[in-house]
Amino acid sequence: MRLTAAAYRLLLRAFPAEVRRDFGGDMAAMFARQVEEARRERRSVSRLWWRAATDAAVNGVGARLVSPKPAASYMRATGDGTTPAGSRMRWWVHAFLQDFRYAIRVLRRQPGVTFVAVLTLALGIGANSAIFSAVNAVLLRPLPYDDPDRLVTVWEKRPAEGVSDNVVSPADFLDWARMNRSFDAMAAMTNTTADLTGSGEPEKLSVGVVSPPFFDILRVRPMLGRTFRPEEGIVGKPRGVILGHQLWTARYGSDPAVIGRTMTLNGNPIEVIGVLPASFEFPDEEIDLWGVLQLEGSPQPLSRSSHQFDVYARLKPNVSLEQARGDMERIGQALQQQYPESNRGHGAWVIPLEDRLKGPVRSSLLLLLGAVAFVLLIACVNVANILLAKAAGRRREMAVRSAVGAGRARLAGQMLTESLVLAILGGAASLVVAWWGTAALRQLAPRGEPILGLAHLGLEPRVLAFTAILSLATGVLFGFLPAWHLASQDVSASLKDGGRSPGGVRRRLRVALVVSEIALASLLLVAAGLTLRSFQRVLEQPAGFHVDRTVAVTITLPPARYRSDDAYLSTFEQLEERLRALPGVRAAGATSFLPLSGRDGRRGVGIEGREPTPDTPTRAHPRSVTPGYFQAMGIALLSGRGFTPADAATSPRVAIVNDTMARRYWPGTSPVGRRLKLSDSDWIEVVGVIADVKHWGLDAPVNPEMYFPVRQSLSGTMAFVVSTGGDASPLAPAIRDQIRAVDPNLPVANLRTIEAIASGSVASRRAGMLLIAVFGALALVLAAAGIHGVMSHLVALRAGEIGVRMTLGASPPSVMALVLREGTLQALGGQAIGLTGGVLLMRAFRTVLFGVQPADALTLASVAAVLLVTAIAACAIPARRAMKVDPVTALRSS
Repeated sequence: MRLTAAAYRLLLRAFPAEVRRDFGGDMAAMFARQVEEARRERRSVSRLWWRAATDAAVNGVGARLVSPKPAASYMRATGDGTTPAGSRMRWWVHAFLQDFRYAIRVLRRQPGVTFVAVLTLALGIGANSAIFSAVNAVLLRPLPYDDPDRLVTVWEKRPAEGVSDNVVSPADFLDWARMNRSFDAMAAMTNTTADLTGSGEPEKLSVGVVSPPFFDILRVRPMLGRTFRPEEGIVGKPRGVILGHQLWTARYGSDPAVIGRTMTLNGNPIEVIGVLPASFEFPDEEIDLWGVLQLEGSPQPLSRSSHQFDVYARLKPNVSLEQARGDMERIGQALQQQYPESNRGHGAWVIPLEDRLKGPVRSSLLLLLGAVAFVLLIACVNVANILLAKAAGRRREMAVRSAVGAGRARLAGQMLTESLVLAILGGAASLVVAWWGTAALRQLAPRGEPILGLAHLGLEPRVLAFTAILSLATGVLFGFLPAWHLASQDVSASLKDGGRSPGGVRRRLRVALVVSEIALASLLLVAAGLTLRSFQRVLEQPAGFHVDRTVAVTITLPPARYRSDDAYLSTFEQLEERLRALPGVRAAGATSFLPLSGRDGRRGVGIEGREPTPDTPTRAHPRSVTPGYFQAMGIALLSGRGFTPADAATSPRVAIVNDTMARRYWPGTSPVGRRLKLSDSDWIEVVGVIADVKHWGLDAPVNPEMYFPVRQSLSGTMAFVVSTGGDASPLAPAIRDQIRAVDPNLPVANLRTIEAIASGSVASRRAGMLLIAVFGALALVLAAAGIHGVMSHLVALRAGEIGVRMTLGASPPSVMALVLREGTLQALGGQAIGLTGGVLLMRAFRTVLFGVQPADALTLASVAAVLLVTAIAACAIPARRAMKVDPVTALRSS
């Protein structure tokens, strides 16, 4: 009893203090007696608690909120016959609860209709919640760093080439850091790999190499140990590494004693100085550990032609973004004057870090959010049609209620309450759909894409609040028209005809809803069709190499164990020979930069007889390859010759260029026999031209590329390519065995088929296309269901008219044609609106398209045909039902 009394006193807190003081004791005593009687008679106490909670919510909160004299208004009305504000509030709350209970009874009487409506709403609201969870995680959530608005990234820009986001050379970065007046600090970063050996299986790790201020700029503190010190950025100083939390837990078992321990990376002992917290986030989630970048105090001049660094900075407290841009523009002009040969046409471009990380995915996510919004609108139209159909049978009920004194607001409130109950049920069911949808989004998210925030994809509080608000807004949206129509009906007419007349306004309204539903579905299907066509166009792009029957593996030789060029070359050549000798292998070769791998480099190049200008710079992307590489990849030789073993380090330097470079720098003539040079080399003869290769993606343009024999341009990391006559996947174990036979301490990294690499390069487009296609299919199904439901109901309402037509001689096929004609006209009207809207919408999202225009004729024709066939099919069953109407029965019931 003590627990019961305490719980009831808690409920009394809902009442104002005056009410509790004057009546609280009596109320508590009465409730205790009721509970005791219920227990003595073995009746349920839950109903008493429900009534007590309702009384507290209605009377207590109502009196507390609006009544100036809560105690008096709670117990009596005013002497002049008016109702106090608290009583009016209680009346409205009582009315809502009454309508709520009645709505539950109405919905329970029609479980089939209720189930369909709730399922429709669950799909629409759940899909919106799932996509909003992605928008929330990626776009709305602030960057997980302290004072993120002050964080920027600095690119190299080349206005003459239309480039504003190029990576930065080492020498330019040091000059920027030294000469700027706008930043607290600047840090450079690049990615590399390292072989972890010495304990357990060899493992290839992804390493983020950063200059010392990097973590200070982000204001990230390690969980254990420390970050890099300024002196550690000087060449020759001892280096340390900072472990990522995942590597610390997986490889070292979360051992805090790892700080100060030595680990062997690329054959060199390096001290562990810190461990990052689990909360640290970075766009490249594959980075396992962080090393220090040593640029200061280099005995050799740093390169200005080799660009490889991303640059991060934090604005000083009183410096704006525009001031920082002006400052970096000043530095860029000064460096052009000081180094005209390497920095001609170069500058610096400052953008907020948030724009860099969120900009590339903003259009795609907003397009998906718009797509699911259309799905929800179609769902709302469907449920509105369901409620209008139900309202046809309740016109007499509403007329009677109006005749006995219920006002229009009261009637509309009843209908809106039913709509809100449906919306609440649909919102609750939508959480299951949203949970499933977020799980599907995690699977569809492209691996390796620098998207910050995917770890937060889920039903977070903001997503749940969005779902709740959307559910209530949806209830008002689809419930307004049925509520308004029933509340505004002619009471006398409804009572006279018994509520059977369909009413011209409602019929026109339902036809308008069908047209809008088809228009929304058309618009969404246009978006789905265009993204599908774009994806097809991407896949149709010639890659320039064999995608199938080829497997690749990346090998990095650590300098600590391979101390000479001969050691590198002999190991690479031995490995290539072993791979070529495997059963079923047709060819084997290696390259420093594998196409579609995401790795690349670019350098300035001199062309004999061509003087570069700021408007016509000469740059190309270099690759080192073995003689068998072109054959292994299936890259066509267009002219000249390929590389041979005779192209050794002591032989005259040679190069092969791609077709794009040949046409750009030697227009109208063959480059074979011509010469080019790099900034650190003598003249190099061009001996061949190969076909263009898609390096950065099937939907990316081809850049000038130049290839050098590995003996003349050594690289410590090579991607070996093995071509077979059939399926290349079974070769993986044999390739691992051959690598271990050459060097047991070499970890095998990125052993994948070229087909898998190519598939990964279009993963982002594929995910977007699949989601839009799913939403388009869902919209088509909902539209078909809506058309079928409306036409079925209209046929039922027109049974008398159809009976008259058939009595006067109309044949059943003509009646069926009448229904089909009406449905077709509605479909055509909706298509005209939807197709036009779809074209206009996709013009705003032109960046997500590739190779197609928003007004693509094939897409529009296909969408129109699919929707027209769907609409006719949806009308077929009601049309057949109309054809079978018995005239005598129809006339008797009309």
